[in-house]
Amino acid sequence: MFVILAIALTLSHCGKKDPIAPPVDGNKLSGSFYGVNWADTRDNFQSGVLYLSGLRSSDTYSSASMVADKVVSQMMSLVGSNSVRMPINESTVSSYWGTYTGAIDIALSKGKVILCYWAYSGGKPASLTNFWNMWTTVVDKYGTNSNCYFELINEPYGYSDTSLCNLYNDWITKYASVSQSRVILDGSGYAQNVAAVGGDSRLSSCLLAVHEYSFFVTNPFTTEAAWSNHIAGYVGSYSSRTICTEWGYPCSPGSKNGISYDFIDYSPGLTSNYFYYYARGVASQLSSWGMGSFYWPGLRDGDWYSMTKKSGADSSVTLSIPNASALTNLKRSWNQ
Repeated sequence: MFVILAIALTLSHCGKKDPIAPPVDGNKLSGSFYGVNWADTRDNFQSGVLYLSGLRSSDTYSSASMVADKVVSQMMSLVGSNSVRMPINESTVSSYWGTYTGAIDIALSKGKVILCYWAYSGGKPASLTNFWNMWTTVVDKYGTNSNCYFELINEPYGYSDTSLCNLYNDWITKYASVSQSRVILDGSGYAQNVAAVGGDSRLSSCLLAVHEYSFFVTNPFTTEAAWSNHIAGYVGSYSSRTICTEWGYPCSPGSKNGISYDFIDYSPGLTSNYFYYYARGVASQLSSWGMGSFYWPGLRDGDWYSMTKKSGADSSVTLSIPNASALTNLKRSWNQ
């Protein structure tokens, strides 16, 4: 989840235009993800190695596998997920890869995994050379694994629409052996302008990604319909190819902008703050589309949005659900 308010959207498309060219199986693919994000406690915007909640610098392949087995298994049994989105960056792949692949391999053995690149700052890689080296290592390892999906860059707000589409095309050209049905392209900006990427015919066999948060709106809406319409505006006519790879809401008490929020019940008619309307409105729209999504975060220690809370460590890792109504709402979005 980024920490900067969203910029205004641009409606321009880039590259060659083909506004109605989804892959034949786009809807089947995009709707098959009941996902959660597994995140670094510090957030995933790090220049150094990423340590997902429960993992440590001292881990080995074996110990990372053990933690992942506990986390992913409990995500599936408690939350109902079948997929996990895991971050990568240059440092993690160059100096922690032998350990981190232990967690990735376990997750892949249990369901689908999105490996998503997080740029440290500025919405783009600091070095394209390091960016390509990182992706070459990742694709060499997982390019033929049918459960592994590749989200090329998270929230690419550092690019114009044209330069972003060109970067995406460079990636699919460079790694032509990877099925484009397993390539996920964020909309431009903060993964908001899906049409800017979806309309490029060079990319028409790839999946797309959208993000939606309550803080994308300066004065948050207080009706479910307004939030449904808001994400629909981001996606446009590309819902059959799109996955919502980030959306989330408070699951525990917390504060924002100096206002403290107690436990929020997302059951119908029991609350009247904008988080409630956001959560229910976005869930309704995702459900109506049959769109797959990845909740932010499924697990992130200390985050009041986290769908689960972790206790214990290593082989004793245990997850629990802090807010049953929040989970019910998420399942509603997945039509579960």
